[in-house]
Amino acid sequence: MNKYVVRFYKGGNIRYISHLDLMRLFKRAFKRAGIKLQYSLGFNPHPKISFAQPLSLGYTSSSEYMEFETQLAYSTDLIIENLNSLMPEGLGILSCEKLPDNVKSLAARTKAADYEITIPVNSGIEKDVCNLLREYMSQDQIKVIKHQKKSRKSIEIDIKPLIYSISGDFHNNSILIKTKLAAGNVSNLSPEFVLSTFCEFADIQYERAMVTIKRNDIYFTN
Repeated sequence: MNKYVVRFYKGGNIRYISHLDLMRLFKRAFKRAGIKLQYSLGFNPHPKISFAQPLSLGYTSSSEYMEFETQLAYSTDLIIENLNSLMPEGLGILSCEKLPDNVKSLAARTKAADYEITIPVNSGIEKDVCNLLREYMSQDQIKVIKHQKKSRKSIEIDIKPLIYSISGDFHNNSILIKTKLAAGNVSNLSPEFVLSTFCEFADIQYERAMVTIKRNDIYFTN
C-alpha cells in the first residue's frame, strides 16, 4: 500500500469553491500529473482520496490535510512538484509525507483545529477584547441550538467544553479572535457558534459578510 498525506493552503478566490469541487479539482490534478491513484472495490469504484476536515465555503486556510493512496510508489518531492505545477492561484501544496500502512485515517484522528476570526466593527469603536473574552468564558454555560443533519432535529448544547482556548485583540477597527476548537467525528464545533455567541454576549454589531474566518491548523491523535 502506498499511502500519503499532503498539507496545503487554500485562499484567495478559491475559498469560494465547494468541498465537492475541491475534490474534483484534485482528482483532475492527480490524473494530469501522472500520479495513478488507487481505487476502491465494488460496483462504483472511486479514487481513494479523503480530507481530514472539510473546510466551510468562504473560509481560508493555511494548513489543510488530504490523504490518498496510489497504485505505485512516488517520491514525496515529485508529488509536491507535479501537483503544484497544476494548482490554480490560491491553492498550493506545502508538504507531503508517506504514511505507514496501518495508520488510521486523518478523519478518525482529527481532534482539534485552530481558527482566526476577524470581525470589522464601526470606526471609532474600541473594545477591551481580552476582558470581554474572559467574561465570555466565565459563563457557566454557553448554549446554542444545533441542527442535526441526519435526524433533522434541533438540540440545545453547551459549547463551552468544546472551546479549548481563546484569545483576542482589537486592531485596525477589527476584533481578532484566535481560538482552538474541538474538531472531528466525536466532537466538532463550528467557529460560527463562537462568532455568534460572543458577539451576542458582548453586544457587538457585525455584518456576517464582512467577517473572515481562517483555519490555521488541524491537530491529530497519534
